[in-house]
Amino acid sequence: MAWQDRPYYRDGPAANNPLMWLVSGSVKLFTVFGIRVRAHASLIIVMLLVLLFGLGQGSTVEIRVQSMTILFAIVLLHEFGHCFAARWVGGEADEILMTPLGGLALAMAPRNPWGTFVTVAGGPLVNVLICLICGVGIYLLSHDVLLTPGSIWHHFSDVKYGWFDVYNYLYWIFVVSYFLLIFNLIPVYPLDGGQLLQSILWPKMGHYRSMLLTVNIGLVGSVIMFMVGIATFGSIGGGLLLIFIAISCFVNCLQQRWMTLANGPEDEATDGIDYSAAYEIDPERKTKRRQSWSLKRAAKRAQRQVKDEQLEKVKIDAILAKVSAHGMQSLTWTEKRALHKATEHQRQRDAGSAPHR
Repeated sequence: MAWQDRPYYRDGPAANNPLMWLVSGSVKLFTVFGIRVRAHASLIIVMLLVLLFGLGQGSTVEIRVQSMTILFAIVLLHEFGHCFAARWVGGEADEILMTPLGGLALAMAPRNPWGTFVTVAGGPLVNVLICLICGVGIYLLSHDVLLTPGSIWHHFSDVKYGWFDVYNYLYWIFVVSYFLLIFNLIPVYPLDGGQLLQSILWPKMGHYRSMLLTVNIGLVGSVIMFMVGIATFGSIGGGLLLIFIAISCFVNCLQQRWMTLANGPEDEATDGIDYSAAYEIDPERKTKRRQSWSLKRAAKRAQRQVKDEQLEKVKIDAILAKVSAHGMQSLTWTEKRALHKATEHQRQRDAGSAPHR
């Protein structure tokens, strides 16, 4: 259930207040592979304004429609990359929210450095694949090689705006994907670059210290981004958009910093790395502390396993009830996947408990 569907949200002030809906409302677009795609209300308004009034002088209907469609499609594919990567490492992903500042994949990666890294890297990897495909197509059509920003802008005059020009579409898809990739890799949290930086530092520093360092870097980077936005304010929408993104990143970094400090380093034991052992002087005391931590971690792991099994049983019972009432065709992709996993786990348990002959 998405946050928009919960009773305290659906029956709240946003349900009856049009102004609140413009701030926090959304519209369901479609569901594919068990992932529901929603568009934030503000995104719909921005796209309508661009389609009606354009991006600046000389903006034709073709440019407006093509630019909005290509930008929306590439950002959406980027978010699907995060979702599929999260599922690949054992996490969950069932919703994408499209906003004027980009997409938001509600993907829950496993709480470990590798799972986080793969989930975050799935989005930029999609942009790389798009650039490779479009780059090959452009080379076959015109023998142009687009690798650097200079070479990309050099061929800007060769683009012919129209509805049925293949080179035009390949070029614009390449340009949008290329610059979204470069921008997303800036090490400013919560951009992909900032999250990748945190996942790389995590094994060496632990989640607590790596997150604090990442958000501190992000705060400085947000201020620099804001200053660049002010300096480029005269460009066609670019400076203003950069200012909004900088403010959003600064607020996210600040909130994440407060949250990390409030939680403290108590949950570092779940990272599987003992960072305080390097400062221990008494080896006997160090051994006892390690044994104590090992016992605590084992107890937490056992409690988590029991809780997960209970939640899985409740979830499977609900799915089976749905199958009994409406048939297998009524299940979503996520529900079918959960049922398949539960069946495999039960087969493994049965095989392990069967007597050997």
